[in-house]
Amino acid sequence: MKNSLSTLLGKYRGLVLAIGLFLAIDAGVALVNIQASRQIEADTHQVNAAGLLRTHAQQLTKGLLTLERDRAAGNLMQSSLAEIAQARLGFNDAAQSLQNGLGEAARRSLPIGDSELREAAGEALAQVVQTWGPIDREVEPLVGNAELDDEALSIAVQKAVTRNNRLTQQADALAGAIEAMARDKAASIRQVQAAAVGLAFLNFVAIVLVFIGRLSRSDRETTAAREETGRILGSVREGLFLLSQDGTVARQRSASLDALLGARLQPGSRFDAFLAQSLPAETVETARDYIDLLFNQRMKEGLLRQLNPLSEAALLSASGLSASHLSFQFDQIREDGKVVALLVSVSDISQTIRLTAELAGAEARAAHEVSLLLGVLEHDPRTVSAFLERACESLQTVNDELQAFQPGMASSSPLVNRIARIVHGLKGEAGALGCASLAQATHLFEDVLSPLRHRPGLSGEDLIPVAVGLNDLLAEVRKIEAVIERVRRFTEQAPPLDGLVDNPLAAALKRIEQFASKVAHDLDKAVRLETRLEGVTSLPDHLQEAADLALPQLVRNAIAHGIELPAERLRQGKPGIGLVRVEIKHKAGGKLVISVHDDGRGLTPAAVREVIRTRDLLPAETVEAMSDHQVVAQIFSPGFTSLTAANEHAGRGDGLAVVREVVHRLDGRLKIKSVPHSHTRFILQFEAA
Repeated sequence: MKNSLSTLLGKYRGLVLAIGLFLAIDAGVALVNIQASRQIEADTHQVNAAGLLRTHAQQLTKGLLTLERDRAAGNLMQSSLAEIAQARLGFNDAAQSLQNGLGEAARRSLPIGDSELREAAGEALAQVVQTWGPIDREVEPLVGNAELDDEALSIAVQKAVTRNNRLTQQADALAGAIEAMARDKAASIRQVQAAAVGLAFLNFVAIVLVFIGRLSRSDRETTAAREETGRILGSVREGLFLLSQDGTVARQRSASLDALLGARLQPGSRFDAFLAQSLPAETVETARDYIDLLFNQRMKEGLLRQLNPLSEAALLSASGLSASHLSFQFDQIREDGKVVALLVSVSDISQTIRLTAELAGAEARAAHEVSLLLGVLEHDPRTVSAFLERACESLQTVNDELQAFQPGMASSSPLVNRIARIVHGLKGEAGALGCASLAQATHLFEDVLSPLRHRPGLSGEDLIPVAVGLNDLLAEVRKIEAVIERVRRFTEQAPPLDGLVDNPLAAALKRIEQFASKVAHDLDKAVRLETRLEGVTSLPDHLQEAADLALPQLVRNAIAHGIELPAERLRQGKPGIGLVRVEIKHKAGGKLVISVHDDGRGLTPAAVREVIRTRDLLPAETVEAMSDHQVVAQIFSPGFTSLTAANEHAGRGDGLAVVREVVHRLDGRLKIKSVPHSHTRFILQFEAA
């Protein structure tokens, strides 16, 4: 600040002094005008007061004459006495105001105007007061006196009448003297203003004559500096430009900037408008906030560099066909400790980004293979191989049905529903086996199927995305098969792990336990899984599919739809941790019963009806005619779900449809029992032999 002030008083000292003189003249004139206006206002008040002296004197004389007449006629005299008192008080107040005003003007007056006029006004006021004195003395006893003395009244009337004309003339003379004072002050002010205008004009002429040469020299120096700056900016390889605090781009820029950005960033344009052409709105808003932070005087740019949202920005080229990756770096330009602008450096980092992406891709592929390997190692490779074999068969079935599809077939919707159930079943098994990549791939494939499920007529073009997704699923299965093959080489002769390999039921329950933990974690729920095997150590081979395919769907359905969030359970007086219980037991008559119980929100026919109506799954008249039992059975229909948005674990409407299909394929029976806000139990019953 001190150096800046020294420069100002050195290089521009003469100009500063000239401007200071001009401001001083203006300030002086302003002060004179303010004070003079106050005095003129006071003089106006005094002129009015002088007029009031004449008015009150005449009012007093009139009141005395009226009082004398009323007394002689025996009339009421209160109004006359009130008029006399009012006139006397008004005269005295006006006289006192004039005395105070003239005295104040004599003490605080600016040295303008004629002092003799002020003295004349004072003498005129003194004469008025002198003439008024005898009248006031005679009238004073009359005011407020209920019993008047005729002689005192007569003397007061005589005094007022004989002195009224003289008093009126003196008041007129006083008003004229005050008006003369005001005119004299106005003339003096005009003279002062004329002198100030003359001085200001001379000051302006001096500025033009003295400083025009200096300004000319400064222009020449500025031109030379601009040429040197242009040479520098033309030689650097980075794109450089200045960004002002209002977000506009300055005129000076490096020659490389146009090559990097094209002609889209024009001088005077807004930088955020340029960014909006090629970046998402969220990124543009973040960049705007970041730039505002850089202009904050208290923020250090070193602390903000790591927050730069434009350090790696993918901008479309001017043609809009390809994208280039540019890095925008911002440096604060400070003057007197304040950030006045930002120096923006632009460099092309496309090659660096490509190399980084290739490296990240290689790391992702390696991580994917490691993830597959770790997922497989948690389970018996032979179990995973059996699953992959079933997956390939199922996907091949889907492929065959797609190839046999004819556009316009009336059965297009059932076709999509069958594909959805097959894929959803694969997703459940993949999740239970820890094949996360395959589970994710099937979830994405379901996103492709969802918009086709209720489309009335499908064309071959509609099924192209389905075919592409099917190929992706098959590719993912092949990857897992390759990993399994590698693992098998090392585990073929190894003993079973924890005895699970020789017991497929125990292995399936172990997988379901891990799967339930993952589903609960993903859905932010707290769940405890219990398994009860009453006299059952293994399942017949033909029923193992129920454990491998149906049980994961039922457990996931219980967690996703049945178990409430912990906070909701606590509000209902339930434990924060939900319970899902899997029971497998033999029943009389050679029956095998598998049940999945949860202590969640339960089912109500009314809620199911509402879902069917809301989603137009069935005609309204059909829904009304259905019994509660028939309505609840609709939860096993393809596409039925109570969720408004699908996630990885629920919302497609295929989980329970897969369960029903498995039960039907195994010639079993399916029951459901539910109590609202208490529990739901799914019961699967099969012939054990």
